[in-house]
Amino acid sequence: MDLGDLRAFVAVAEERHFGRAAERLGISLAQVSQRVRRLEDSLKTELLFRTTRSVSVTRAGEELLAEGRSLLALVTRVEEQVRQFGAGKDGILRLGAVGSVSHTLLPRLVRIVERTMPGVRLKITAGMFTSAQERALREREIDLALLRLPVRLAGLAYRLVGRDPLVLVLASDHPLAARDQVRVEDLCSEAFVTFPESSGSVVREAVLTQCARAGFIPNSLVEVGDTGTLLGLVAAGLGVALVPRSAQNLTRSGVRFVDLGVTENIDIALAWLPQSGSALVRQVLTALEQDGLFLGATRYSESDT
Repeated sequence: MDLGDLRAFVAVAEERHFGRAAERLGISLAQVSQRVRRLEDSLKTELLFRTTRSVSVTRAGEELLAEGRSLLALVTRVEEQVRQFGAGKDGILRLGAVGSVSHTLLPRLVRIVERTMPGVRLKITAGMFTSAQERALREREIDLALLRLPVRLAGLAYRLVGRDPLVLVLASDHPLAARDQVRVEDLCSEAFVTFPESSGSVVREAVLTQCARAGFIPNSLVEVGDTGTLLGLVAAGLGVALVPRSAQNLTRSGVRFVDLGVTENIDIALAWLPQSGSALVRQVLTALEQDGLFLGATRYSESDT
């Protein structure tokens, strides 16, 4: 069944007049007549009674009119949904995020998208290491990634959205917990709780860099897979840790966060795959730009490291 033919029939059946149906559809009277006749031929059923003065609908035509209205309304809805999707105003946005931004940048980003793009549905995977997010972008498993710089995978675009300095976290009863500030040099004999080497964690690398600049390599590393577990082991006295300041938003009793005199800054960026050609990603980036989320211009990773 041709939708143009169906629209012509519905217009004639509702108007009870071929001329008015032609005006409504913006086509000629001959075209309307031809389309209705073609529909009747394809269905092998008479849909209209025609006289020189009037048009009425047969019983078969009444049945088709009721169903045809519903079908055309459905087609109109589908067309609009596809248009919205193609324009980036509708669809599912898959977002990855490192764990430390779950209480800071991630909620802000979500609020912006929900306020400015109500047709967009978010699917969020939090607690992903940067390297895992890079792979997910490359495999097109996620559309956007809130990750820590540097970006190591070639071909990704990214924009800076925040800076997260390292702070010291230790057990509340640790001898250094009473201080307002601790130097990294004072931690040379401490065991460190950090993320696994295999995770490719940017935080782990920043911690080791910070220790190296202070003149030592941690003599003991306790490795954990997420920030919540890390804080739990620190509270239990298994070691100290250097974590992004945003980790203070994770509620955990038995630990204290202490500033460091000189510390590494971990930059947080929003990354995406430019060649994906996603209209939805472009619209989201525009909304975030207009809301002032970004701190710098777009940059591109050039090579794998």
